[in-house]
Amino acid sequence: MALRLLGVLFCWGLGVALAGPVWSAQILVSPAAKTATQVTISGELDLGDALTFLRKTGEMKDAVVVLQSPGGNTAAGISIGRAIRQKGFLTLVPSSANCASACALAWLGGARRFMGEGAQVGFHAAYTLSGGRARRSSSGNAALVKYVNGLDLPPQAIAYITSAPPERMYWLTLPAARAVGIEAGPYAASGIANAREQARHVPMTIQAATDYPGNDIGRLKQTTLDACLVACSAARSCKAFTFVPYRRECWLKNEIGSAEPRDGLVSGIK
Repeated sequence: MALRLLGVLFCWGLGVALAGPVWSAQILVSPAAKTATQVTISGELDLGDALTFLRKTGEMKDAVVVLQSPGGNTAAGISIGRAIRQKGFLTLVPSSANCASACALAWLGGARRFMGEGAQVGFHAAYTLSGGRARRSSSGNAALVKYVNGLDLPPQAIAYITSAPPERMYWLTLPAARAVGIEAGPYAASGIANAREQARHVPMTIQAATDYPGNDIGRLKQTTLDACLVACSAARSCKAFTFVPYRRECWLKNEIGSAEPRDGLVSGIK
């Protein structure tokens, strides 16, 4: 039976009407002294899970979000994905695990995305239930397109994410991800630290006491220099960044521009 992504557009955003009982997902935090904190999300997502995720990760500067879920509430998946992108967290689907529907939307939010061997990420169009039948939701898909457009994904990736009919699921593997332009890397089951180490090794030049004013395309709040570097590296349109340590802000830029000396700031260019 196809897993379902239910999208109903409220005046303020997406909501979901589910038939039958809804079970909250489990969101577990495993702090680490020397590596990024691991946040594990498993089970079906509902709106309350988005609030739980925001509460549990509110003070985190660095994390790897491990996802394994059949899906659930569209708004929850988008909200978690946006929070992940805002904080510069990594996302990971473990080996032989599935992350479908709303879970897949959360996975997309990763500043860097990883998939273990045999892992699959499932997508299909948003839809509503009417008279017990699934019907494609134009408003729901418009909201999905708005979300994925903010993730710097190419048109072919957006088409892949939203085009599968309600009764089907497009299962993304690493080769398929590369084919449609969704950037994702392989993850060897050697620990969460391995994913973070992979993300650090990016071809960027770091410059201390330097600012690149203007050309801003995004801002990360309450973040770290490492997460800033990872976020710029993962975004195709990002050519440079400036990190403001005392504000813990990262400014992503689509042009390198002219460097200016500025004590306390750190910049990077591709």
